Amino acid sequence: MELRLVRYFVAVAEELNVTRAAERLHTAQPSLSQQIRQLEEIIGAPLFHRDKHRLSLTETGQALLPGAREILATVESVFAQARAAARKEVGTVVLGMIPGPEGKVFSYLLPLLLKYYPDIKLLLKTMTAPEQIQALIRREITAGFLRGPLQCDEIASEIYMREDVVVVLPQSCALARLERVPVDRLAEMPLIPISHDVAPAVHDVVGEIETRTGIKFKIGFCTENLMTSMNAVASGLGFSFFASYVDEIVPKGVVTRPIALDPSPTLDLLFAYRKDDRLPALEKLVSLVREHSPKRCSEASEIR
Repeated sequence: MELRLVRYFVAVAEELNVTRAAERLHTAQPSLSQQIRQLEEIIGAPLFHRDKHRLSLTETGQALLPGAREILATVESVFAQARAAARKEVGTVVLGMIPGPEGKVFSYLLPLLLKYYPDIKLLLKTMTAPEQIQALIRREITAGFLRGPLQCDEIASEIYMREDVVVVLPQSCALARLERVPVDRLAEMPLIPISHDVAPAVHDVVGEIETRTGIKFKIGFCTENLMTSMNAVASGLGFSFFASYVDEIVPKGVVTRPIALDPSPTLDLLFAYRKDDRLPALEKLVSLVREHSPKRCSEASEIR
């Protein structure tokens, strides 16, 4: 039996909806239905009760599901161990990065890594923070630059960079002419938040500001990525909050301004990795981050 059939069965059994399962598997619905029928022929019995409105597992399907899940978990574990062994052999660091602040890392830290440790091979992947956390748990990446919260005992983290939160505004609006923007004036415009599923820390900073000021923002529509937010702001549809790195990447027609709050809200960019990973290349990267992170350098200059 092909492993693909097991994966397809588990997806349909968990979703109990062929359309949603097909979207999850990135396959066509007719093809998925055909594969499930093929598996039922191999088993010799129906796996699902089908009617016009919903699916449910038959007794045979219920018996198959726990073992099918165990098969997939075992295969994933074996693959993860093989990937980890391969990285150790070639000294490869697979590095996750949230979309947006790459310039703050690529322009400074990565050149240092390649300078001091030219034997290390780097593989970079753009991933959201939740995706990086899951990838670290599954050992698919070595380390990542992401925003919290981190609530996993298997993962260690340290602050790479702490940035002030800024307001992202249409250049044409009156607030764009201010040096610092009062929060109560922002309540006059729609807020364009980013999805909690994509960027929980950035999404949650809205609640922090509302709690501190007692002001409730008028929510416009929610976006799934930074550039969609920027384009919406450029179109005059509202404003957004982001970390100050966006100063360097805002498109035409968009400006950033500090928030008139003291102290300013901040967002941390974290460097995260597995606590039990003994990859020598990772140890070198951790050492560089601790010595050369913007937060560490800022603290050192304050002491001097």
